[in-house]
Amino acid sequence: MDVLVVSDSHGIVNNLTRIIGRETECKTVFFLGDGARDIELCKSRYPDRSFLCVRGNNDWGSEEETEAYKYIDGNTVVAVHGHLFGVRYGLGELTEKAESVRANVAFYGHTHIPDIQYRGGICLVNPGAVCDGRYAVVSLNRDGPFPTLKSLY
Repeated sequence: MDVLVVSDSHGIVNNLTRIIGRETECKTVFFLGDGARDIELCKSRYPDRSFLCVRGNNDWGSEEETEAYKYIDGNTVVAVHGHLFGVRYGLGELTEKAESVRANVAFYGHTHIPDIQYRGGICLVNPGAVCDGRYAVVSLNRDGPFPTLKSLY
């Protein structure tokens, strides 16, 4: 199953809707925060998609949780914004969190820097920032996660 991973739209709803509209094969959308109002608009525009969302450090008033978990085709995913795990300074805390919940995939945002890393059997994916036109599509199947970083431009 392919999933769409987006983060940090910061009010640029046009980019977010273009990305979701472009990736029609992704029926599950992970939104990693900093644009809670933006993703709420998209939920009504794309009723055929399921959304798993977390709040970021700029999502004041959001009722979303700071962490979310999902099991998909043999993969356990943990999704966070990243600010509470110090991702600007390294991925050690996030890796420890993934290990503690036996996740093999961790999605995070916050830094706006697209990145894919593997640490101790855990695939860590930062899709970059929607406000910069960046996102990721991750194929999750029994053989593991296969992430691809993408851009609108």
